[in-house]
Amino acid sequence: MSKQHKHNQGAASRAGGHGKRRGVRVRIAQWWHNPSIMRAFFGYAAVWLVVATLTTMVGITLAMEVNERVAEQAHSDRQDVVSGPYIYDETTDELVAASQVYLNDDANSVVFVGFTEDPLVNRPVDVIVAGEWDAGSQVVNATMELLRNDDAYQLSDWGGNYTDEMYYASDGNPYEELGTIAVDDLAAYDARQRAERVRTDQLFAQGELGDGVLVSNVGYYVSYNEMAHLTPLEFVLRGTAGLMPFVCYGGFALLFFMRFYRRYIKEPLGALGAAAERIAGQDLDGSVESVRGRELGQLAQTMESMRASLLAAQRELWRTAEDRRRLNAAFAHDLRTPVTVLKGTLEMARMKFARADGGATTPNAEETLDTLANQVERLETYAQLMSRVSKLEDREVVRQEHAAAEVVEALEKQATGYVASRGNGCELHVTLGDRLRAAVREPERAEQLQIDVQLVEEALGNVLSNACSHARKRVTTRAELRDAGDAALADGSGSSSDGFGSRADGPRFGTEAQVGQGPWLELVITDDGHGFTAEALHRGCDPFYSEAKSAEHFGLGLNIAQTLARLHGGTVELGNLDGGGARVTVTFAVGPEGKAHDESD
Repeated sequence: MSKQHKHNQGAASRAGGHGKRRGVRVRIAQWWHNPSIMRAFFGYAAVWLVVATLTTMVGITLAMEVNERVAEQAHSDRQDVVSGPYIYDETTDELVAASQVYLNDDANSVVFVGFTEDPLVNRPVDVIVAGEWDAGSQVVNATMELLRNDDAYQLSDWGGNYTDEMYYASDGNPYEELGTIAVDDLAAYDARQRAERVRTDQLFAQGELGDGVLVSNVGYYVSYNEMAHLTPLEFVLRGTAGLMPFVCYGGFALLFFMRFYRRYIKEPLGALGAAAERIAGQDLDGSVESVRGRELGQLAQTMESMRASLLAAQRELWRTAEDRRRLNAAFAHDLRTPVTVLKGTLEMARMKFARADGGATTPNAEETLDTLANQVERLETYAQLMSRVSKLEDREVVRQEHAAAEVVEALEKQATGYVASRGNGCELHVTLGDRLRAAVREPERAEQLQIDVQLVEEALGNVLSNACSHARKRVTTRAELRDAGDAALADGSGSSSDGFGSRADGPRFGTEAQVGQGPWLELVITDDGHGFTAEALHRGCDPFYSEAKSAEHFGLGLNIAQTLARLHGGTVELGNLDGGGARVTVTFAVGPEGKAHDESD
């Protein structure tokens, strides 16, 4: 193996190792900057616990330090009292400092020995305690006078020397309920307790230990109740120290977890909610930004993928629609030129044949010219229809106020003239519902309708064209005003009094009728043909759909009627008559607030 090859391998290995380390650093950075919600929660909880604990310890230490300084100033003249033990001297009515002597290994067998003539007894002793609030204070033995003058000092039984009867009677706690002893009751209490307890003091004869020595089987101790002389400031400082854990732990919990909630729950959910509202409102231009928290971040990525997919689909649909519009417009535009040339050529040919001398070929030539003229007319009609389809959805609805009687007259003329010119010999029967009949009888009291009459006439003409092409002999048109709550609009069944015996087998195309909005103009066109097939009931309003296309019909009539009805806030519904024949119901919103609420098919 060459040195160069080894060098290349070493370089590749080092590069790979460097890439792995960089990848690890990137993953660590991502782990740190965008943790999962659970990891972020435990991180906040750990920081909260450490900060709250340290703050609590510092706060308590500072509060107690200040309290000691304040107490040192407030109680500088207070004397510390030796807690005991003491015995009571009934001859002098005084407490005598004593020592506790155990007579054997039994802790209950004890005697208290005091000295009444010791010159050191009750002498104040200066005690210096470095760093404490009672530094430099005097320590003295308790006296009856001190107990009587200062209720902060409390006298209690030392205990010991209890008998078996006392032990069992108190369930093993003979001194638990003794409590403090009133100074004025001390003499009687001492006499009673000496008699009841084990007489360890009788083991020593009077004077056996010498003069000035007292022996007793009952001892006492003195405690100091600091709460009795606390200043308001000391009370506040001690209360502050006691409340410090609650304040620190509770306060920091509120701060930390409010921040956690805001950063990892409220703000991300707010951003995702706003993004969802934009997507629901078809605002797909802005991307869904990443949010904190791995889980919600993944949800944001999913929403961004969904937005991008919807945007791509919407753009594709828009391009398809635009291509269709441009194709229709271009086709219609390009078709007009040869049609115009053909029409001109045909007219010139007719003129030439008219001027020429009669010959044997003239009738055949006229027949040929008529055939060509029919085909040119068909092409012209088709070009006009294609042009209309490309622009129909952009048509503006111009509503004007018309009396119901005027609308009836205009539609009746439109239907009569249309069927007369293009009905292939069909008879037209026009009927009116009760409200429109009343409007015709009393025009001055007729309802005022907000309607685009020209648009309604065009829709009626397209439906009549479809009916005439399939009818045998008869086409019927019925017009009525209805409210949105009527059964005819609610379920498409038609009025029970129309006499059509109809079945609403097909779906409703266009804008769904909105309950509470009306009135609605309903036009029902029927014929005595074969009716709609099952497929036609569901696809009859599709553009260019026709069960039997002909030279005059291209499958656009019902599609145009549906588009016009939808623009006017209405619907188109297909059905069949019970006795045979088709039924098309077209509605238009003609109320003061009638408009399309949903332009989806």
